[in-house]
Amino acid sequence: MRLPALAVALVLVPAACAQGTRAPDDPPARASEPARTSEPDGRRAHSDAVRGYVSYDGAVIALVDVDVIDGTGGPPLRGQTVLVERGRIAEVAPVDSVAIPGGARVLHLGGRTVVPGLVGMHDHTHMPGLPFMGYTATRLWLASGVTTVQTAGSAEPEAEAALARAVEAGEAVGPTIFPSAHYVTGPGGNGPMSKPATEEEARRFVREGAEAGATWFKLYRHVEPHVAAAVIDEAHARGRRVTGHLCSLTFREAARMGIDRIEHGLTASSDFVEGKPEGECVSTRRAAANLDLGDPRVAELIDLLVREGVTLTSTLAIIESHFPHRPQADERSLAVMSPEWRRRYEERQGRLAAQPVTTMTPELLATLMAFERLFVEAGGRLVMGPDPGRHVLPGYGNQRGFELLVEAGFAVPEAVRIATANGADALGVGHEVGRVAEGYVADLVVLGGDLAARPSAIRDVEITFKGGVGYDPHRLVADVVGQVGLR
Repeated sequence: MRLPALAVALVLVPAACAQGTRAPDDPPARASEPARTSEPDGRRAHSDAVRGYVSYDGAVIALVDVDVIDGTGGPPLRGQTVLVERGRIAEVAPVDSVAIPGGARVLHLGGRTVVPGLVGMHDHTHMPGLPFMGYTATRLWLASGVTTVQTAGSAEPEAEAALARAVEAGEAVGPTIFPSAHYVTGPGGNGPMSKPATEEEARRFVREGAEAGATWFKLYRHVEPHVAAAVIDEAHARGRRVTGHLCSLTFREAARMGIDRIEHGLTASSDFVEGKPEGECVSTRRAAANLDLGDPRVAELIDLLVREGVTLTSTLAIIESHFPHRPQADERSLAVMSPEWRRRYEERQGRLAAQPVTTMTPELLATLMAFERLFVEAGGRLVMGPDPGRHVLPGYGNQRGFELLVEAGFAVPEAVRIATANGADALGVGHEVGRVAEGYVADLVVLGGDLAARPSAIRDVEITFKGGVGYDPHRLVADVVGQVGLR
């Protein structure tokens, strides 16, 4: 089966991984930079369409008297100045110790918190039943403080790769995008997805996708074991990475094959389904609901995942949407939905409210959250993404995912690390983004409040800096009111 030709993508991961091993965390090599450096200081220029969303720009910008949660997991740094020069962080230090250059744009931001730009690790440019969401998703991401995304499977990889290239060139507004190929599933799986029947078809799918620019490949629920193994092996041989929303494969099987990442945590694990036929997708919900996390098999699985270097993606925002007792859409999300999408959402909510509370209980959600804590406590790398769908929208869903990490028991600085630096490390760009530190790209979010004291301040985005350029979230959101579901 052939992968539709992708446009040249933003990021090309280097081919250097030995056969049968996991792709390394080396930084991806970027495609050639477009010749758009008309600013006097050499910074990339942006199109007029992009500049219409910009509120702050300049060669030197000083964010004065802010609290910084830097992405390392360490405690907040109070009363800091973050000095940005030519799109990178030049200094982070107490206010009184920073000499601000003459001519700098100085923003006095007492009472605000600065965090790294969020790194969304299960984001999409589509939602079920909707057209390509490149226009609305990019604006909502940036307005919500998301400056990097990995799309974890694409329904329209050609359009997605073209969008990534346009953002990189300064022609379109949005975060840095790591685009994906089509999903890979098997007999019984849904579409539009690719269904290689043989190992050679799977390898050809990966070769063509890699040549066309896909940075990640995603295995989906019904993928056959021999196809999954071939995808992982071929992807690693070409320096790409593989994630999976699993079911036919257990986490153990995928880890031993060398998969790089697994999505959705315990809710997608078929490891504890008694009598599961090999290679078949079965319902996992009841097994998760009945699982005792003190069961030695849980510790054994976590130890294997950590030992094999498998990253897990927390997608608590979309998981929460399946629980009738949990909060659902807020006014922000309802405001940006198209009338048709809002009607469909309300119909779904009516069906959800009518469902008897059986397996979707508060106890199950607590178990899913606790599993993620156990994984991190054992030394595992957890990243975060919303998996947009239902009312869980790009950007807003990333913010909700952060709040749910805190509810799950992670301290705010640790939740910031999961939502930023861990994702950057998993993408191989942790030396460039994901932290508020000297020398890093100035992908920063200014939040209106003390995030450590009030985690909901993650929603109060006042400025999103991407590459040192400050974007106005209000302008970005105003442009998509009533549009989600249309484009």
